[in-house]
Amino acid sequence: MEYKLHHVGGLYFELTGDGGLNREYNIQFIDNKNGYSLYDVKLTPGTWARLNRKYLSDISIVIKHQDTIIKTINILDEIKGKRVFISFDSASLGDSVAWIPYCLEFKEKYECEVIVSTFKNFLFESAYPELTFVPRGTVVENIIGMFEIGWFYDDQREPTYPSTVPLQQTASNILHLEYKEIAPRIAFVPSERPIVNEYVCISTRSTSQCKHWYYWKELINWLKVQGYDVIEMSKEADDLGADKLEDTSLENVMNHLHHASIYIGLSSGISWLNWGIGKQTVMISNFTTADHEFQSNCTRVTNPNVCNGCWNNKNFKFDKGDWNWCPIHKDSPRQFECHKAISVETVIERLKSLEI
Repeated sequence: MEYKLHHVGGLYFELTGDGGLNREYNIQFIDNKNGYSLYDVKLTPGTWARLNRKYLSDISIVIKHQDTIIKTINILDEIKGKRVFISFDSASLGDSVAWIPYCLEFKEKYECEVIVSTFKNFLFESAYPELTFVPRGTVVENIIGMFEIGWFYDDQREPTYPSTVPLQQTASNILHLEYKEIAPRIAFVPSERPIVNEYVCISTRSTSQCKHWYYWKELINWLKVQGYDVIEMSKEADDLGADKLEDTSLENVMNHLHHASIYIGLSSGISWLNWGIGKQTVMISNFTTADHEFQSNCTRVTNPNVCNGCWNNKNFKFDKGDWNWCPIHKDSPRQFECHKAISVETVIERLKSLEI
């Protein structure tokens, strides 16, 4: 029995030969977790079949002739010792930082060579010598599998509606890994302290209005009274009284974060980056549920007594084209109440508990 097998664009099986017998075979793609057949097809040498399912799962291909099992092939076993390409569909800083640890988990679990393409390779390449990084658009040859990591809202590309699970679980689900929170490695070497005085870093802006908080000016004033300089990390932040970085390269941002007394931000990429370099994050986020972002080294500020968690509600899909997306209370007095109801006093109390 001769065949070709790979998992590029779905699990592909081609029957290339059977010793010249040219018999017809029944091919079953079996989901081993649930014990049922995903697809049955009859093949003769020179013909092929492919599953629509793009994510990795525990699937066996059972080859029968006249009800006799000729061979059983498990895709998870076939990966061992082969080359696998993992490509990130998202250019988001937060997504990139969140997902990168699972590429190494994949390599270690399946004992294979892993090639990775992200939009932020420079953040990871020297930190993950076990992985091979290639630029976007690179054609990778001689692979047994290719898996795209992203938010697709497509049950053939991911097993679970992505917004209903922790952000990191997006990657572990697609790569058929057990989910556990894993802090990433970041290619960062601290340089000299950029500011003599004690200072706090903040990020007041993000990619959607639903992420924003409304009382930064009051918080900045309070921090200054406590004797801190306040440094704004966001490139397009409003003038609220904080000092802005002239050099907003991620290298300079990371160095400022590293030396800061604390970082206060939103559910955004800079918060994930701060976590990635091992720093404590104070995160103001009420539009996501508590398990969506990282749990370790994080102090969350929320208000559970108002509408919250819409981002992770399976009944809603975020519309990135709508800056004012608020799926329940848009155009009403309650729009964005999740964050409007988090007072500056609440944030200050959390900071005091951290001795800030």
